[in-house]
Amino acid sequence: MIDTEVKIHDKFALEFKIGFITSKETREVNDFKINTWIFIPNSLDINRSTYKKTDFYRDVKTNIRLITPVYSLEEILKTGRGPLPRLQKALDNLAVDPTDEVKAESFVYQVKMFLCILKSALRRHALIVKNTNSEEKAISLVEEYIRSVREISLRYREMWDELNKPDITNQQRDYYLFGDDFLGNIIEQYTFQIMRLLEYKPVFDTVKPSLYKLVNDEIHHRKKRGFRLIKKNDEKHNSLVITQRNVLKKFVESDLFLQTLKKKDGALAEQFYYSIAAGVAMIFATVISFFATQRFGNFTTDLFLILVFSYMFKDRIKEVMRYYFSSKLGKKYFDLKYKLSIRKQEIGWVKEAFDFIEESKIPEEVKNIRARSPLVEAENQFYDEKVVLYRKWVSLSGEDLEKYKEYRLSGINDITRFSLMNYTQKMDNPFIPLYMSDEENGYVSIEGNKVYSLYFIVQCTSDEDEYYRKYRVLFNRDGIADVSELN
Repeated sequence: MIDTEVKIHDKFALEFKIGFITSKETREVNDFKINTWIFIPNSLDINRSTYKKTDFYRDVKTNIRLITPVYSLEEILKTGRGPLPRLQKALDNLAVDPTDEVKAESFVYQVKMFLCILKSALRRHALIVKNTNSEEKAISLVEEYIRSVREISLRYREMWDELNKPDITNQQRDYYLFGDDFLGNIIEQYTFQIMRLLEYKPVFDTVKPSLYKLVNDEIHHRKKRGFRLIKKNDEKHNSLVITQRNVLKKFVESDLFLQTLKKKDGALAEQFYYSIAAGVAMIFATVISFFATQRFGNFTTDLFLILVFSYMFKDRIKEVMRYYFSSKLGKKYFDLKYKLSIRKQEIGWVKEAFDFIEESKIPEEVKNIRARSPLVEAENQFYDEKVVLYRKWVSLSGEDLEKYKEYRLSGINDITRFSLMNYTQKMDNPFIPLYMSDEENGYVSIEGNKVYSLYFIVQCTSDEDEYYRKYRVLFNRDGIADVSELN
């Protein structure tokens, strides 16, 4: 199964988060294919000559990570094989022999996984609160949130006493404290998010005191630990806090990110066909040389001229054949291939390719989904939209995924950021004057916002199903104004 989500990452970048979820029935190999057609207005002057493959891949940044195991806040607290019991067990084992590298590594891994799972659970709970229409239900969800967060943070922080044993190293304590700092960050983050979600609803006055107290208790604990906190009117200090939080986030999520080995796809096949091109060109030159020698003899002016021309044609034949083979290989092979590994255990690969395509080569179904308005269709006859096809093929081994540590992993998330900075270089001014009639002055001037539209049509194909998604991006030289999914 393929799960897609598109949102604004920052002022000039989109984020495509695509989840590739392996089938429980197919444990061996799961194949997923994503085809994305990007329809670009002609006025942006993005085409084959101005926008190369290297430009596209410079604009695209991809992070591939494991999908975080799904637990609710209540399930995190449950005894058995939940994140907290696993962490407690890893700590107990570490306390027996802190010098054991396997036990030390297991402890750090369980700290990271506990925090990743908790962050995911907090995000989902906040989303449930957002989508709740019942005031009574919203109060119940907030109370459950506060109760669970307090219990979870207490259970984690009680483990500090066990880490005070003399055999535990400072580094092992530091890893725990990194987790404690990150725990406080995410509790604050999602508590403030719930406040913002409920701010303009009647229920807010009811839940605000308890949410406020939860945040203040966290701040008190973090002051006691000596962690950095946000300060009013201290920009330099706050920039350091932001930097530290980003570093903590990377540390905590590091075990979910996959190792990737990137290489050109079809490199051996390319060299093989290029060798054939060179061989054919050499055969041509050799045959011409042989017959010219037979006809004119050695060391004659005619032979000299024929040999020069044969070598000239030889080079052209080689380049023409290289171009022919390159175009054919482009249809069969991809531009890049990433091997995906978890701690040197390969679990699959990702291939990706980019190219401009002609209107005639766009599938009819995609044309129907694009559904240009009559005016745009009329314009397209003279100033045609440029169409980019970005292909991605993902192959995952469900069996190899299951071998990873103790948690059941459902698949991977491909998080791709797509920068639109190159697309803004030849845009008009974002604001243009508009005029309206006015009885007193004759006319009044107002400011109009000029935006450009990019359309993304995404085809998702897996072993289980196939579907299309259509997105429209409105943007100008000031950045992205809106991203919306269209029916």
